[in-house]
Amino acid sequence: MLDAVNLERLGVPAVVVVTTPFVTAARAVAAAQGLPDLRMVELPHDYLTEDTATVRRRATAIVDEVLV
Repeated sequence: MLDAVNLERLGVPAVVVVTTPFVTAARAVAAAQGLPDLRMVELPHDYLTEDTATVRRRATAIVDEVLV
């Protein structure tokens, strides 16, 4: 999260990939760092029950959104 903030401050475009349970916290951190509009892509993820293959499929599904 803070890496993305620092990159943005250096003029390097950044996108934060954040899992659903942490979206609110990520937006709060971005706002506290003075970047309330920091680009974020939400990755649905139940990190307590999903296996690696499921998480990988979900991540693959959002690649285009991250690259835009």
